[in-house]
Amino acid sequence: MTTSILIKSFLELAFICLLIYGFMHEDKVIAFEQKVWRILFVQYRRYRRKKRYAKMQKNRDFRVVNGGNVPAPRKRIRGTTHVA
Repeated sequence: MTTSILIKSFLELAFICLLIYGFMHEDKVIAFEQKVWRILFVQYRRYRRKKRYAKMQKNRDFRVVNGGNVPAPRKRIRGTTHVA
């Protein structure tokens, strides 16, 4: 028996045992799947938030400052419209 056949047989046996365990303890398996899904979802949200924050920080660092002969933007008063 070669090593590859031995490893393949062991993995098949382990898969069958886990499948039988899953049928016997279905509620525990479902609870475990939901917990893993929740953990992955929260970590993905944290990753996205962290990435968005890093992008905001990068944009803040390179913000153009009004200076020289560039006029500052005018503040618009709410509720009024100026027509020329």
